Amino acid sequence: MITPPPLPSPPLPPKSSRWKVPLIVIGSIFGILLLLIGFGFFFVFTAREFEPTPSQKETVVTIDYAAEFFEIDRTFGVEEWSCEKYIDGSIQIYYLYVDETTTLDCTITVELNRGDARASYLGEWQGLKIFNNFGEADASLEPADAVFSWGDDSKFAFQVADDERYGFAFITRIGNKVFFIDAWGIVIEEPEEISAFLTPKLELFQAESYLK
Repeated sequence: MITPPPLPSPPLPPKSSRWKVPLIVIGSIFGILLLLIGFGFFFVFTAREFEPTPSQKETVVTIDYAAEFFEIDRTFGVEEWSCEKYIDGSIQIYYLYVDETTTLDCTITVELNRGDARASYLGEWQGLKIFNNFGEADASLEPADAVFSWGDDSKFAFQVADDERYGFAFITRIGNKVFFIDAWGIVIEEPEEISAFLTPKLELFQAESYLK
């Protein structure tokens, strides 16, 4: 009996073919990233400024409001408002106060649906953690959700540097609306005091209609 010769091994694909699939995958991922970045720039640069109504501005935690609770010297402080409406109809109201000892940042974001609001909620908090990790101050967040909560989703934390509390941060989502506050130089720790400070503004925020 004649043993048939072994079948030849299948030829290796040319080098160009072997690299083709990984390159296509990498190229596709890179293309998607460029598309997302481009859309992000388009989204931001097509934003239009608007003037919030008095009732909308009343929902924001400003330095004047904080001064009703804490001793704050506003002589050398700088305030900044930025209110923008985006191409999809969503809006953001941004307030910032800065002086030598105090920073107060309050941002209200209103999306068209809850899914986008959840994404904004998570992105805002993650952005705060990244800023703390790479900012000039060696700061960290001390989670304290049990101290104060509000709305459908919320997070509360103390701002810590050199093992001391120097401020706090809080974010909440109610439906399609997100309320965020980041405070340095304003030390408030007791749950009752925190509630007394935040609850009046949050009640106004919950009742306000921003997308008119």
